[in-house]
Amino acid sequence: QALGTPVQTAVKRADEQAFARLNGQNLMYVEDAARKIQQALEGRYPASSVSVRHFESLHPHDAAAQTSNYLS
Repeated sequence: QALGTPVQTAVKRADEQAFARLNGQNLMYVEDAARKIQQALEGRYPASSVSVRHFESLHPHDAAAQTSNYLS
């Protein structure tokens, strides 16, 4: 819910267009996604770490971000 769309490991072709439209309405960088997920977890998990990775199909590299909220 933090990102606006469900996490899906595979999308059926029939669902692909609707899934792509929904994702396209909520574009964000991986850094923003990591922060949003971290904020959503703070209430239930005060000490947590989040890693987000976007697997690129157009570029020879992926985009990645990591954030943590550990108690000292």
